[in-house]
Amino acid sequence: MNQLLNGVVSVIAVAGAFLILIGPHEAGHFVVAKLFKVRVIEFSIGAGTRLVSFTRGGTLYALRLLPILGYVRMGGMEAGDFNEPDGFHTKTPLQKIAILAAGPAVNFLVAIVLITGLGLTQLNSDPGKVLSVVPGSPAAQAGLQQGDSIRAVNGKPVNVTGQILDEEHAHHGAPLVLTGIHPDGKPFTVTVTPICSTDTPPACQIGVGMPRRISTVATAVTDGVSFPVVAIGNIVQGIDQLITGQVKGGLLGPDGLTGPIGIATITAQSVNQGLINYIFLVAILSVALGFTNLLPIPALDGGRIVVAVVEWIRRRPFDRKSELNVQRWGLVALLALAAFISFLDIQRLATGTFPGGH
Repeated sequence: MNQLLNGVVSVIAVAGAFLILIGPHEAGHFVVAKLFKVRVIEFSIGAGTRLVSFTRGGTLYALRLLPILGYVRMGGMEAGDFNEPDGFHTKTPLQKIAILAAGPAVNFLVAIVLITGLGLTQLNSDPGKVLSVVPGSPAAQAGLQQGDSIRAVNGKPVNVTGQILDEEHAHHGAPLVLTGIHPDGKPFTVTVTPICSTDTPPACQIGVGMPRRISTVATAVTDGVSFPVVAIGNIVQGIDQLITGQVKGGLLGPDGLTGPIGIATITAQSVNQGLINYIFLVAILSVALGFTNLLPIPALDGGRIVVAVVEWIRRRPFDRKSELNVQRWGLVALLALAAFISFLDIQRLATGTFPGGH
């Protein structure tokens, strides 16, 4: 019964994550297109069979079965209607760039809202405050709970954030004696043995979420606003490490590129680690989606933005049919890449080499 419930929760969490990523992205394109009076033929979230649909103001709104894709179909972007009066290509270069950039911009905004909201739920002035406890972890088995205040670890007063994590790493799996107070005011003393990874050096954790610093409303907002910049920096660094061979196996290795199947797996795993981890992961994925879409690759928003910028500079448009063919072949190439990476994900899962899968 518990396995069934966990499975249902995982499915809902994965579907919810994809909807949070795709829905706002497409809504960004849609709202700005409407603002500039571009005819929107269809606004669709999901792929495959329509679950719910209706037409209003000349636009078909649809929610489809598989929450893995989405699109805003605008007038003037298909063969035969490039010169449609209310079409995309009749707009100025700045308007087209704004429409294309709106999707990634909203992804960044979603991440800012998620991280700021997460920070506002963790306002604290206690460096030993337990913000979350991972179900089934050593901390949970020892009776620690959200809201506990850990006052001492191995007899040392907890005066700064990160002190418990430092103790976990310093003693490499040795039991920790934690002394503190429960939310109801009752004191406690428990002994908890961390679980250590097989990394070198090993990473040891008891399974509690602790404040990384004293958090206020100001720090919550600052963390949220700066999150996309920090996340993009980490993404670029990670890609560089993959390309330069700093990560074992490179781009196609066990810790290499991952696709929709891998993302769904990681998302399902994050749910079992608590709501905070899930929200944080969705925020990272939202930034990753926005950043990826801004890359100058055909079929992505970034590729179309490059076309708009070049047309603006040269003051004349490209041949629309040729441009459309390039975009279509770019889409085919991206889908083929996604299929290949999905095959790698399935292979990793089947062999138990997927990160976190074992």
